[in-house]
This record gives sequence, structure tokens and C-alpha cells, in this order.
Amino acid sequence: MSFKKSVLLLATCTLLVFAYRVVQKGDTFWDLSEEYLKDPFAWPDLWNVNRHIQDPHWIYPGDSICIPGEDPCPEVGERVGKQNSAKDSDKNKKTSKGNAEKYGFKGGQENSRIFNTYYQRLMPMLEPVAVSNKSLNMYLVLNDEVNKPIYHSLDHEILLGYGKKNFPKLKTGDIAELWSKERVSIPNAAGTSDEYFVYRLAALAKVTDAGDSLSRAFIVQSFQVLSLETARCRPQMPAKTISVNSFTPIKQARAEEMSEVLLILDKNIVASLYSYTLISEGKRHNYVPGSAVAFWSFDKRDHTLPPKLLGRGLVVHSDDLRSTVLIREIYNANQRIDIGTSVSLTHQPVK
Repeated sequence: MSFKKSVLLLATCTLLVFAYRVVQKGDTFWDLSEEYLKDPFAWPDLWNVNRHIQDPHWIYPGDSICIPGEDPCPEVGERVGKQNSAKDSDKNKKTSKGNAEKYGFKGGQENSRIFNTYYQRLMPMLEPVAVSNKSLNMYLVLNDEVNKPIYHSLDHEILLGYGKKNFPKLKTGDIAELWSKERVSIPNAAGTSDEYFVYRLAALAKVTDAGDSLSRAFIVQSFQVLSLETARCRPQMPAKTISVNSFTPIKQARAEEMSEVLLILDKNIVASLYSYTLISEGKRHNYVPGSAVAFWSFDKRDHTLPPKLLGRGLVVHSDDLRSTVLIREIYNANQRIDIGTSVSLTHQPVK
């Protein structure tokens, strides 16, 4: 399909059940979702109906992207030579409505976005050193033999440092969260540092015997290596999902008003796709769960040059002063998102 035809189709997309977009240099699924679906976070759904694109983070000029409308996009094998007229659109409108709802699109935009709780469960947590193990209700992890290390393998048996005295409704079959604990220093507005413990979810275990003070459990899922010295546990807590109806774009951001990355919260010191960072602004500056942010690199040799867009992310947790951001897109392989990287708000959630 020529670029000229794709422009014609997009210009009349209100009359068509779906439309094609020929990828141009610089296009991403994120930007296409924002432009046509009015929701940048709908990019996984856009990719879902364009599975001829093998890697959603790499689309190339000349690729043909189908933008769903009243009808879902046709299968890849049906796309060659297939055209739909306005008359065909009216004829198939009733029968296509159910298929459109199946894909989650209604009028080119989803009614709401509910983000994957899997990533929220994996979100690292911070706790001030002064209240260690108290505000997050963390307990020790033990072994039958005092000096026996925790072998991080499935079915390995452990002792949880809590029982029915702590949680009267505790029973066999309940899931326990195992967390690793590490002390970190986080810069504050006064120019000094605050001392925190960062907890990272390391494994899940299933309770086999619930006692009064201790409980037996065995590991059923692991995410990272866990040592006995840094291990803490608690019953699995419900994850509060982030749900928004739409997004309000923020057109401009002043460099002097941007936030910055304070800490890479994942175990690896290099931020990567779907890793977590801690940034220096929170609810006081409208960084709230569901907010979209962009990561920027400024050339310190010449401040008149525009910044480079390194990636995008989603605020998954915030307090008054700081926010935790899940990295959802990385665009520049030559420059890392690191401590000190500038961050700006790009979209505010409408709930």
C-alpha cells in the first residue's frame, strides 16, 4: 500500500471500519496509540492486532500498521488487496460491534485502562530505617537448622516468622511473600541523605502448616536470589490496581522544573525495560499513580540543544516527595537511564 493511499484512508477513517498507517521514521507504538486511540498506554492492544510486527519496540519505515475502528483488524493473510468501502462498513456495522468489543476498542478508544497488577506486585518498596520491619509488617525468615542457608529453588522448605497470633485467619494453602532487604541512602531536598531499606520481592511460598508463632512453607515461585540474612516475609497483600479512564496530555515541561532519577530500585544497577526507578517528585507536584513520564538527556556542552528522549514510564506509587516509576519504553540504546536523568510529566490520568 502506498503512503498516498494510507494518508487517504486515515483522512476518511471515520467512514471506515479500520484504517492502515504506513510507519514513518521516528514512529513508535506508543505515539501511534496516543494519536489514533487517544491513549498511549493502549500500545500493547495495538500490537496485539498487528502481530506481523515481531518486536513492538522496533517498527520500521514502510511497515503497515492497522488501526482498529468499529471492526477489528483483519488477519495478516487477509490484508493483501483487501479494501473496505463506506457501504461495506454500514453493512457490517452490527456484526462487527461484538468483535470490536472483544479487542477492547470502542470508537477507537478504550473506556478505561487497568494496568497489569503483576508489575505492581513486583514493585520494590521503601521503608525508613527508623521503623524497619514495622510499617510494612515484615517478619524474619528462618530454617529448621540455624546455619542452613536458603537454597533458592522450588519446593525448598522454610519457616515464616509469623503465625496465628499475628494473623488469626492464617491457614494452610495461604501464600507468603518473601522479600530481600537492602539499606540505601537517598538524597533529600536539604542536600543530605535519608536512610531507607529497599525491599524487593524475591519469591512466593505456600503455607503447609500454620502454628501460633511460626509457620512452615515451601517456595513455589522465585524472582531473584535470596539470602537468610536479608530475607523478610509477610502474608501476600492485595495489589491496588491502577485504573484510569483517559489521559490529559501535558504539552510543555521546563527543564528547571523537571524531576530527576534518584535511585535504580531493581537489583541490577542498570535500568532496563520494565525496571523501576525512584524519582525526586511526588504528589505535591502532581506525580500520582497512573501519571505518564518521559526520561530526557541534556547535552551539558551546549544548553541550546534540545534534549534527547530516552524513554517513557508510568508512575506506580508516590508519596508527597518521591515517586516510583515503571519503565515502559526505552528508545536510545546508546544512552542509559541513570541516576540524575531528567524526568518530566507527559500525561495526567483522568479517573
